[in-house]
Amino acid sequence: MSIPESKRELAGPGRPQPDSTDGVRASHASDRSHGTDGAHQHAADRWLRAVPCLALLHALLLFVLYRRPGLPAVVLWHIGPAALTIAAVLVMVYGLRRSTRARLTWTARRAAGFASLAAISAMPLTYGTYPSSRDRLPSQVRFRLPLDGPVTVRWGGPTRAVNYHAFAPPERWAYDLFVTQGQRSARGEGKQLTDYHAYGLPVLAPSAGAVRIVSDGAPDTPLGSRGGWRNACGNHVAIDVAPGEYLFLCHLQAGSIRVGPGDPVIAGQQIGRVGNSGRSTEPHLHVHLQTTLDVEFGEGIPLFFHGYRHEGHLVERGMPTGGRSPQTVEHGGS
Repeated sequence: MSIPESKRELAGPGRPQPDSTDGVRASHASDRSHGTDGAHQHAADRWLRAVPCLALLHALLLFVLYRRPGLPAVVLWHIGPAALTIAAVLVMVYGLRRSTRARLTWTARRAAGFASLAAISAMPLTYGTYPSSRDRLPSQVRFRLPLDGPVTVRWGGPTRAVNYHAFAPPERWAYDLFVTQGQRSARGEGKQLTDYHAYGLPVLAPSAGAVRIVSDGAPDTPLGSRGGWRNACGNHVAIDVAPGEYLFLCHLQAGSIRVGPGDPVIAGQQIGRVGNSGRSTEPHLHVHLQTTLDVEFGEGIPLFFHGYRHEGHLVERGMPTGGRSPQTVEHGGS
């Protein structure tokens, strides 16, 4: 087919004439380019597949924990949330790097993925109270207060609001017992251990049982220092009070312990004296009941005191609480 003269002049001598196949080739090249871009974006967004998997694992972890399986829950409580946080952070970093390298723009899907990973990584902050398998199975042992005279319960009770120990599996139901006068635990500025009203007071066995562990020789922790991360309980005694129930008395004075492993004890018998050993900011007595003899691995058991006075009334069986309004209680003599 010949080209009209007018168009031949516009094309000019020596210039290639338009070919109908050029547009087809350009269209195919464009399709390949879009296909390549789509493949790159798809590869760069593979990290998004991990988001629902991590969310499902977190839901499964909570489900298992609140089934209260006992000691397996202790292991999961310690490593599960941390492992999921690390995994979520790694996926988030990977996703950011891939998105940056591929020069991808923000989309609602990617924003939702990053937001979900941030939420998963922060979930351990919501783990407040350890769900012990013994929460609804308190000890049936009759315990008395381990100190004579008025005792202030700085921490104790069922929730984190009144008992900061509730996060730790073995100490789920622990007490921190102080001695105060005029709402102060020390005389003067409290610069010396001997300024504290609790320091050196006799610690009494809360119930009958058999001594299983005696740990002695740790020095008092200096005031103002937490100390004792390796031996948080400091000098302590563990008493077997019932099958699978072990009572720990912690932060005792070095050299003050009067019993040895295997010794039988009766309620009210002197065990040692209040000190400041282990992880302690000031002299006090830490008491808790757990399912094992390993002070760092076990489940806490609800511990009720019997025969004590609170605000002039005799309490036959109760759980004094601490927190912002700590209760002051005293052994009733029964």
